[in-house]
Amino acid sequence: MIRLKIEQELEQLRSQDADPRSTFADRWLNDRGLLVDDGTFEVAKAAHFAFFTKGNNYPAVVQFERDLIQMALSLFHAQNDATGAVTSGGSESLFLATAAALANAKERRPDITRPVIVVPQTGYPTFEKYERYFGYTLRRVPVDANFRANVSAMSEAVNENTVMMLASMPSWSHGVCDPVRELAEIADKHGIWLHVDACVGGFLAPFVRELGRDVPDFDFRVPGVSSISADFHKYGYSGKGVSGVFYRNRDIARHQPFVFDTWAAGLYRSPVLTGTRNGGAIASAWAVMRYLGREGYLSRATQILKLRDAISGFVERCPGLKIVGGAELNVVGVGSDYSDIYSIASKMKEYRWKVNLLKEPEAIQFVLGPLRDEYIDLLVKDLERAVEAVRREGFSAPSPAVVYSDEFLD
Repeated sequence: MIRLKIEQELEQLRSQDADPRSTFADRWLNDRGLLVDDGTFEVAKAAHFAFFTKGNNYPAVVQFERDLIQMALSLFHAQNDATGAVTSGGSESLFLATAAALANAKERRPDITRPVIVVPQTGYPTFEKYERYFGYTLRRVPVDANFRANVSAMSEAVNENTVMMLASMPSWSHGVCDPVRELAEIADKHGIWLHVDACVGGFLAPFVRELGRDVPDFDFRVPGVSSISADFHKYGYSGKGVSGVFYRNRDIARHQPFVFDTWAAGLYRSPVLTGTRNGGAIASAWAVMRYLGREGYLSRATQILKLRDAISGFVERCPGLKIVGGAELNVVGVGSDYSDIYSIASKMKEYRWKVNLLKEPEAIQFVLGPLRDEYIDLLVKDLERAVEAVRREGFSAPSPAVVYSDEFLD
């Protein structure tokens, strides 16, 4: 009886997002019909359930992790000495890369008492979060007019205490790909660790390039790139809770693991920050990557590009609207010089679309997934309808709170 009651409660909660448009802002793995129907969700679910009681030290899960690392390293053109680790998310991947960079610098340059990390203004905010843990100084550098890392400004921000720089591929807010090759030249010249945050685009960009689109170099083919982070649970299409951090060689990666043996239970080894991790999430990432393969990722990248082109084409045809940031890969920002863009977003909400907002500049943000053709058409039609309604009615929505993450805090 209690089991039936729980199942009914779960189904009631799940039904609250029955309309696929309500999950548009979080659509990497979705069972509501929004995505291309290629069976990926069922594969991910079956793999997760098969190992959801297992931890990351279970032999099969250990092998899944090794396979995932090798798949990613191959995709990022790593050499034989490269290595990596599977983590719980992009924030942990960035934490570990930062910890490794700081430890590497401490070993090579023990005279630095207060290390400096230089990031573009558009870099992910985890660097502020971890500043209080690691005790470094963070310098955020203004970006150029296109929201791209300003190479000359980044170079000027480097001083004798700088140990690490960041490039995004792409930035979360504006979807702009930072000039990794140019930043890597600066890093290489000064002996600085360059980390490429490819959590959003890492598992998409290689396939977009294979489809003939222009994608800037960002991986280990670029001399000077020390580490890369990429989320399996985004464009790897696995269930939530799986990312990865990858290193150019084992020498710099040796600073990441934690090893301790002076306690009663014997040797304790932990390759990442977290201890026990869910084997089901790792299994789902492994199963999805195996299931999709090259052709599956190319197919999904094709749909994402089709959606990107459809939104960009509409914006180009619509007086007053503009693309914010360039829509280079999978994030499209839409702003306006003449209309209230937040009012347009409010209208889209009325049409059941859940979209993200930006505050600098004011814009609607679309983080794209491989939508089916009918949803691509519906999204563009509803966006056109929203623009027309705002202009015709003079509709003005109250200024919204622009929130990226609103997690519960005690």
